[in-house]
Amino acid sequence: MKEFSILVVDDSYTDRYLLKRVIQKTDVDTEIFEAGNGQEALDFFSDYKGAKKTHGEKFPPVIIFLDINMPVLDGFGFLEEFAELRKTRPEYEFSVLMLYSSSDNENDKEKALSYNFVSDFILKGSTGPKELRKKIKKVIETKFS
Repeated sequence: MKEFSILVVDDSYTDRYLLKRVIQKTDVDTEIFEAGNGQEALDFFSDYKGAKKTHGEKFPPVIIFLDINMPVLDGFGFLEEFAELRKTRPEYEFSVLMLYSSSDNENDKEKALSYNFVSDFILKGSTGPKELRKKIKKVIETKFS
């Protein structure tokens, strides 16, 4: 399988840590990048050439786990900006987002899933390693087959 990476965007260090632990328990060999809010994530994507040089084939991330409620730039703000970025940078069309939020609000879920590059809405604490592995493998198989 081709090398790939995952980006976890969440303002909670604890939530990022817990999600990384769950991802690591899936036995999927990947590098995990982190961002503390939507703006940090956009900054990570802004220097494509530099990031590609630093991270090689593991950039850009294939999967982005995104929280909704964050300071500076929240998840929905990131989705808007990332949608625009994808229009000008086709190399980012490869990335798939999975919302990873504590919000169980149906309107949030509908709004998130209205973006064609958002594949899933996962409620924090509701997905174990087995189910997460299935979700990750499904994305990877789709992207690399």
